[in-house]
Amino acid sequence: MKMSKRHLTTAAFAMLTAFSAAAIADQYHYQVIGEGIGHDRDEAVNAASYYASRQCYLNWGRSTGEQTILVEELQPDTGYWYVKLSEGCISED
Repeated sequence: MKMSKRHLTTAAFAMLTAFSAAAIADQYHYQVIGEGIGHDRDEAVNAASYYASRQCYLNWGRSTGEQTILVEELQPDTGYWYVKLSEGCISED
């Protein structure tokens, strides 16, 4: 029985998909912490977000983009905002 090009392409795509799914099966989800100080709240959040994303990258991971603010306060002695947040990170084996 002869197989058409379409059937061969479909079979090759199915095998590639199966191998790709197996290759990304080992993913590790964890949280990284970022802290930042700024003149206003948004500046402090941006700084904390930068440091969390950087920490994820340095651990050979990628950010999920999910962030949770853990501490957010105006420091009365300096007048600066302080923010501490956690960010989701994924690394793959």
